[in-house]
Amino acid sequence: MLYTSKISQGTLPIMKTITILWVSFCFSLYTLAQPYEPVPIEKYFVSAEKGEHLPVNKIREKYPQLSQMITNGFTSYKIIYHSHNVNGELIDLSGALFIPDSDELHPLLNYNHGTIFPSQERNAPSYLSNFSMESGIGKIFSAAGYVVMLPDYIGYGSSKSFEHPYGAYDIIARSSIDMIYAVKEFCKKEKIRLSSKNFFSGWSEGAAVAMAVIRQLEKSGDIQPTATVLNAGPYFSSGFVQHILNSQEPLKFMNTYAWVLQSYNRVYQLHKPLEYFFNAEAAAKLKLNIQAKIPLVPDQLFNETFKASYLSGNEKDLEEIFIRNDLWNWKPAGKLVLCHGDQDDYVPYFNSVKAYEEMKVKGADVSLRTFKGQTHSSGVMYYLMEMYQTFKDAN
Repeated sequence: MLYTSKISQGTLPIMKTITILWVSFCFSLYTLAQPYEPVPIEKYFVSAEKGEHLPVNKIREKYPQLSQMITNGFTSYKIIYHSHNVNGELIDLSGALFIPDSDELHPLLNYNHGTIFPSQERNAPSYLSNFSMESGIGKIFSAAGYVVMLPDYIGYGSSKSFEHPYGAYDIIARSSIDMIYAVKEFCKKEKIRLSSKNFFSGWSEGAAVAMAVIRQLEKSGDIQPTATVLNAGPYFSSGFVQHILNSQEPLKFMNTYAWVLQSYNRVYQLHKPLEYFFNAEAAAKLKLNIQAKIPLVPDQLFNETFKASYLSGNEKDLEEIFIRNDLWNWKPAGKLVLCHGDQDDYVPYFNSVKAYEEMKVKGADVSLRTFKGQTHSSGVMYYLMEMYQTFKDAN
């Protein structure tokens, strides 16, 4: 058996509701100079541009190893919908939508993608690229009978002129939730029959986004998640930053960790110069390119004064932001399965362990699937099989 089922306990009216949730969230961000009230959205769906149609036989030829999952063909669409930017202004966002070739009732699956650097923006779902592995996940599950939606998030597709609020999971989750409303409007318009089942998934950044999505939906009570399967998400932000700053070894994904810090500085309006966080040379490079070549050893990258101050508990504003982006400290109402490779050197395994243990104590229906010997990406097939079986059992 390539993964263990779980670890044992202890081892490690709609518009009014939406507006209230947004105002409440924004007010809670005390680091913002002036909490904002977002512009109300009366209609979410804007447009749909049809992409490819693939019949069932072509999909089986393309994914022979997954043929047992494939029951129908699908048609893809690029969806444009109304949502909000970080500051509450009304903007148009985009995403991919895959509709099965069937008149049956279809469950809805919201899949949230992992990290995409600005230089890789063309990998965003709405481009419907045949080279995107995560868009492939959308295609496979649509061929299994699901209406599958993949939001681009702020900063990609139709909103690529804006900066992505990387690591600000509640804000990104709003992009996904607004797309759900838009997809439901589109399906009603096109007489596509949706069942009452709502499934959620995501990988890496997308796993954290999906966790934030189901947390917000369960609070609002408007859409109830049926089951959620996540893979390798950073649910323990406040612990993750401690892990990074305390590490004495090179961290090969340091650019993404540094990107989170830069994003928080901007999104939550800390207004610190980058030299406050990083050494002068690295700060100068990161101002020009978040993917610049920077030191991978924390002691060589971070400003020594900042690092010592944070680890001593003297960076209260920033520490509170990391805590606000923790996703383990609540009790999901629906079924939740956390998947994670125990050799993950990008998003460490302890993120899922923390979420599992804390949620289990609270009485949640949560499981941890540990992919033994697997890294951040090598366990993807086991994750897909876990998604398929969990959703099938709950459908």
